[in-house]
Amino acid sequence: MSLFELTYVSKATQLMGMLSLTQILDSAVKWNYSHHLTGVLFYDNGHFCQLLEGENKDILNVWERIERDSRHIILRQLAIRPIENRRYPNWKLRFHGAEQIAQHFQGMEKVLDGMPIHDDDLLRIMRTIAVE
Repeated sequence: MSLFELTYVSKATQLMGMLSLTQILDSAVKWNYSHHLTGVLFYDNGHFCQLLEGENKDILNVWERIERDSRHIILRQLAIRPIENRRYPNWKLRFHGAEQIAQHFQGMEKVLDGMPIHDDDLLRIMRTIAVE
């Protein structure tokens, strides 16, 4: 099995309320479960950032779906890279919103703005999120 990690940032076409975010998460968890994907999703002030792990074919499939998703107006892939082990083997999709980001991941709110100059910092923070 060849494992890969996909990371991307995007700007939503509109601000997401709790109901919209819950619907996205519910759909994503079901999709991830059926395709053996794991990862973490961050959202704050209209910006998404996600790290997904899985087999190469599933990662490429989900990336194509994300690219076609009309809820994104700006979408930028940060990396697709091979990995040896899953960082989040038990997380079908862990979600972190603005309050959790500010409380637990110092510096995240400063780099979750979709600006390319923050990509390296954003990736570093995403990859160091502790598994509970």
